[in-house]
Amino acid sequence: MKIWKQLPYGWKVVFAFVFFFSATLGFAYFKARDTNPSIPIEALATTPTEANSWKGHPKVVYFWATWCTVCKAYTPILEANLKFLPKETMFLSVLESEDSEETKEILSHLSSESTYPIYTADYRMLKEWRISAYPTTLFIDANGNVVFADSGILSPIGFWIRSFLLRFF
Repeated sequence: MKIWKQLPYGWKVVFAFVFFFSATLGFAYFKARDTNPSIPIEALATTPTEANSWKGHPKVVYFWATWCTVCKAYTPILEANLKFLPKETMFLSVLESEDSEETKEILSHLSSESTYPIYTADYRMLKEWRISAYPTTLFIDANGNVVFADSGILSPIGFWIRSFLLRFF
């Protein structure tokens, strides 16, 4: 404790920053170890060719819902986060499949203006992938294993660190 009191304030901030991000990475890593779905993420693809093109690439999969206000608030941050995504990493946006006119309207509107593909997942798929809260972001390595799983808003730094670390898994 004596050493801590003698440290300059700037070093304390750096230490707190490193500790915080290490803890959140650890939580995301251990949460991901609990995610072992029997349905591959390639099941979302609309064609077999598309599914084959996903294999061997690391992926960031973002699960969200139309009724989720946090998801709506997170959209500008997500757009900023995607700028940090390495070129070889694929980004997939997965919308909770609701059988409503509102969902169909939102999906058709978003698909036309979105810079990334938007897919829909039914309850069975969401249950297999252990999606229990929105938004949920999964970081999947090139072998299809979930490396990090986060619920809620990810900061650009946290997003970049997770997508960067995918290279080493």
